Amino acid sequence: MPRRKTTIGKGAFGRPIPKGFHEWEVLNRIIGKRLPLTEDAVFLMLFWILKRNQGIILKNVRSNYGSGDLGTFYFSPDIDLLEVRKNGTIIGYELKGYRKSKKEQIPPYYYYGVDEALAYLVNPVSTPMSKSTFVGSIFDYVYLVHPTHKTLHSGLESLANLLRLCTPIGLITVDYSGTKEVVKPKLNPFVNEDIKKLFLSNLDTFRASFEYKLSLVQR
Repeated sequence: MPRRKTTIGKGAFGRPIPKGFHEWEVLNRIIGKRLPLTEDAVFLMLFWILKRNQGIILKNVRSNYGSGDLGTFYFSPDIDLLEVRKNGTIIGYELKGYRKSKKEQIPPYYYYGVDEALAYLVNPVSTPMSKSTFVGSIFDYVYLVHPTHKTLHSGLESLANLLRLCTPIGLITVDYSGTKEVVKPKLNPFVNEDIKKLFLSNLDTFRASFEYKLSLVQR
C-alpha cells in the first residue's frame, strides 16, 4: 500500500534522505502527474522556479523570534511563501491548491485566496516599530497563485480580471508543465522602506523559525 504522505527529508520508516535529492524526486512525481496539485505541490513547483533568482525563500511565515530589543514581526494571515530577491525586493505569494473531498481532488474556487492576498498588502500587522498602529508593509509585490484546471477555466479568467482591475495583486497559475504569470502585479502602495530595511537586517531570526518542510497527499 503506497504511503499517503511524503515529508521532504524523510524516507521509509523515517530514514533521512538528502533534502535536495528528495525535493527533486518528489518534483518529478508531480510533473509526471502522479501527485495532485495540492497547495504543497504548488509550493514545490514554484519553489524550484524561484530558486533560479538565487534569493531567500521562507515558507509559512507568521512571526520571528525577537532578539534583544528588536521586538517581533507578526503576520496575519501566515505568508505561504515569502521571497527576498538579491536586489532586496520582497514578494509575498498566497498559494491555493487542490483539496481532497471524499475520494476525489477538487480545485479551489476562483475567488479563493483573494481576501488573504489583499491582507498581504498591509502585512506585517505588528512590527518592532509599531504594535498597534499600521505603519506600512514589507511587501513590494504580492501574487495569488492557483493551479489551472479545465472545469473552472472561465473562473480563472474572472479572477484575473478582478485582480487586474481592482487590486495591485498579480496572478500566477501552475500546472504540471510549470508556472505562468497571468496578471503582472503593481507596486504595493503601502510598502514602507524603513520596515523593509529592519526586516531584511533581521532575516536570521526567521530562518530558525521556518525550516523547509513539505507534505504531499498521493492519489
